[in-house]
Amino acid sequence: MTKTTAMGVLAALVAVTVLSGCGDRLKDTDRPASQEDIAHAEAEMRKLPSAEASERDLIALIRQIAEAVKTAAPELDWRTKNRRGQNTLGCPSPYLETEGVSFVTDSLVSSVPITDTQWPGVLQIARDMAARDGITALTVRADTADRHDVILHSPDHGNEIVLITAESAVISGVTGCRYLEADLRKQPGN
Repeated sequence: MTKTTAMGVLAALVAVTVLSGCGDRLKDTDRPASQEDIAHAEAEMRKLPSAEASERDLIALIRQIAEAVKTAAPELDWRTKNRRGQNTLGCPSPYLETEGVSFVTDSLVSSVPITDTQWPGVLQIARDMAARDGITALTVRADTADRHDVILHSPDHGNEIVLITAESAVISGVTGCRYLEADLRKQPGN
């Protein structure tokens, strides 16, 4: 690396660091959560459906997507793989410091992968359907020949849909951080 290139990289890192320093605690997870941050996260979760309701809605959406993408890839043969679980995977700080939980949904798995020519159509169908539920952001983790791995996620409510194809195809989900139904009933005002 030349000195000029190194200086350019350093300048870019400094710019990113300075620019990313702006914003509220809900977006800046590198500093400890204050009591105010935690209270704000709790108030935000009270506005959302319960963890159980979010999981039901998310798995219903995943099943709808799995059925719809067969129009672009008709040979897909979805089977349910049990992997449902409750954890805090969808709970970044300050939500992690609350009583919130998230659910990982069962996965839908097809032993037949999505081909590279089918992938753009499948991804567009999934994005369009997910957007109706506020899942509008896209993170691409892999996009190479015979391997595609994306996360569709909501910037507002934290729900995520994972869509992967390689040797097989997989659709799964993670709810955003939520209170359990029983915890919502214990909240002030209920």
